[in-house]
Amino acid sequence: MRLIMTVLLFGFGLMLGAADYELKPADGTIINSILASVNGEPISLNDILPMTRQKEYQAYAAYSGDRLYEAIRDIRRQAVDELIDRKVLLAAYQDDPFELSDLDVESEIDNTAERMGYRSRGDFIRYAREAGTSLEEIRKDIEEYLIVQIMIYRRVHVEKNITPRDVYEYYKAHSEEFVTPEKLELAMILLAPERADQEKVSAEIAAALAENPERFAEFAARYSSGPAAESGGSLGEIERRRLRPEFAAAMPNPEVGKIYGPIRTVDGISFLQITARQPEKKSDFAELGPEIRARLEREEFDKIRRSYVEELRKKAVIRLFF
Repeated sequence: MRLIMTVLLFGFGLMLGAADYELKPADGTIINSILASVNGEPISLNDILPMTRQKEYQAYAAYSGDRLYEAIRDIRRQAVDELIDRKVLLAAYQDDPFELSDLDVESEIDNTAERMGYRSRGDFIRYAREAGTSLEEIRKDIEEYLIVQIMIYRRVHVEKNITPRDVYEYYKAHSEEFVTPEKLELAMILLAPERADQEKVSAEIAAALAENPERFAEFAARYSSGPAAESGGSLGEIERRRLRPEFAAAMPNPEVGKIYGPIRTVDGISFLQITARQPEKKSDFAELGPEIRARLEREEFDKIRRSYVEELRKKAVIRLFF
């Protein structure tokens, strides 16, 4: 397998990912400003807007006022950091360049067009031109993207060494993460404390359900002040370990179909019915091995990448202007 294909498979969220690539804005009304420089080469607001625009739109949907301002500032600062990392890696590449084949670059242009939802390269190029971006600029960005990935991959390839022992020790140390907890599907009838006939109705429900548990949904619709009363009081699925203490104590050995209650809490008197149960499941090490190895490789990859970029940053002259 060619090196470039290995790199693309190994690229865990590197710098300016091609999947996040966005065409440069053509709107000349945008006010540009210099946010940082690396070895005298500027990073401007227009450089980062293609990287941040979508996240900024999402921020407008989530925040307002000062919180919105802070969110956008954080988004843009992260983008500046990513571009600084990219520039120091490209500077290191100039000290020890390698050749990218035209086939690799052309292939990645096609992949980018496909990921962005274009039916053909022609559609992609037409849209690029309409947005004021040329194919040459796209090609340059993709070449830099591939160079950055290869630079990091080479460093990781030299330093990374995940052994079978590492994988097993991680499994033992994090065994609780690989357990699917017991889950219960519950329905509830809740009689509010302000209800004048609370005790009387509670006794009637208890007697009726003892005879016929299948009437639970009927009584929930008739008497319950809890959630989803009209549809049988269904609470959905919940991990058993997350049950409130009063409910957990009332059902030490949960059985599907069984009625539990009356259970007295500060919220009133409750009746619970277990409509389904999924037992706890422990995953086997043999089936988890590949997943754990992939997780360790990602962690090691990120660790080596951060260390490498920090090493390169120390050799560069970096200035921030915000």
